[in-house]
Amino acid sequence: MVALKEFRYAGQQLIPGNAFEARDRDVRLLKAIGNAQIDDDADASDGQEQKGSPAPAKRTYKRRDMKAE
Repeated sequence: MVALKEFRYAGQQLIPGNAFEARDRDVRLLKAIGNAQIDDDADASDGQEQKGSPAPAKRTYKRRDMKAE
């Protein structure tokens, strides 16, 4: 499995992108709550997505400074 979010599993702190082994019971749970996904299909799909157009950039916060009157 590959971690999608930062969380602790089996005594290890996992960050997004870390690969790890999980028991069958835990696989179902981690997929259901969105903390991890199965590693097998992720490798093939990631390679195809990277070749295509990049994801749109996130908007940046428009800063507006307050002025004293």
